[in-house]
Amino acid sequence: MVGFVAFPEAVLSAAADGALTWWTRIVPALTPYLILTGLACKANPNGLKIGKLHPYATGSLLLGALGGYPVGARVLEQGLHSGALTPKQAQQFSYASGLMSPAFLISVTALGLFKSRGAILPLCGSVYGVTLLVFLLFSLRKGDSPSLVRQRLSADDVTEAISDGMQAILRIGGCILLCRCLGALLSCCSVSRLIARLLPVSEDTVSAMLAGLLEMTGGCTMAAALPIPFAWRLALCVFFQMFGGASVLLQVRSFLKIPSFGRYVLMRFCMAIASALLCLLLCRLIPDQPVEAIASADELLHRAQTLLGLAIPCGVGLLSAVIFVIMTRPVPKSRILDDKRTKMC
Repeated sequence: MVGFVAFPEAVLSAAADGALTWWTRIVPALTPYLILTGLACKANPNGLKIGKLHPYATGSLLLGALGGYPVGARVLEQGLHSGALTPKQAQQFSYASGLMSPAFLISVTALGLFKSRGAILPLCGSVYGVTLLVFLLFSLRKGDSPSLVRQRLSADDVTEAISDGMQAILRIGGCILLCRCLGALLSCCSVSRLIARLLPVSEDTVSAMLAGLLEMTGGCTMAAALPIPFAWRLALCVFFQMFGGASVLLQVRSFLKIPSFGRYVLMRFCMAIASALLCLLLCRLIPDQPVEAIASADELLHRAQTLLGLAIPCGVGLLSAVIFVIMTRPVPKSRILDDKRTKMC
């Protein structure tokens, strides 16, 4: 609170920048996914069944990869609310529910920040490889999951999903604004300079580490510009993207009430270290392949927005088709009768 009063201009500027980012990028990108995932979980509370994998583990992984960190946590929250998941299962499935989309990894990070085709495979292989390993480790079902009755969506369900989605997007905005303001305060207090005097690292490296631990995107941008070898810069970005930073951790916490949030943070930290080490190994096997220089940051942002503009309609259309099929599929009478008998007993 003292810092907010001592540096009002810096805090106000950071808050305005965070609000602009939230309104122009986060709201249009995530709101459709948050609403449609709520509708899908209401219409089909049993989740997505694939072999022996737990349905909600699969759903949180796929939708989390499509929509980002908060969407995967949102799916698990719906599973807890419907009774399809126990708190222990939600804890285990949450480790692999947060993923970066391929469009962000390839367009923004590999080709944008690093301007290298050789960064694509180490980047995607390290992030997705460790996540899939953790997913398979925790998602195999031990026994049958509870079978819940599918219901047709009503108008009240749709309005409730819209209301829940808008509340969720507001929570995400609050997390972004808070972390942006904290980053501005750290910069005003010259914290990175003080730490650099105590450790054998440069002030720019400390600033990048602090920015990445607060917010992933800012840390990746600063890490890509550090005067260190290519493989180490890429591994640092992989660490930030896997860990997520305080902003992403707060977003996950706001959605998902798991028994031990500290264990979740520790697991994500270990996954981030494993991904960074795997990235260093892959960088030794794959040569750097530079691409043509990008003229400006505006052009980079335009390319990312173009890919995002193509990915969002495709994802929304796919989810809409799935929801339409679920809504129009009749509920088996035998399942309804079994459910009524269970309630009577």
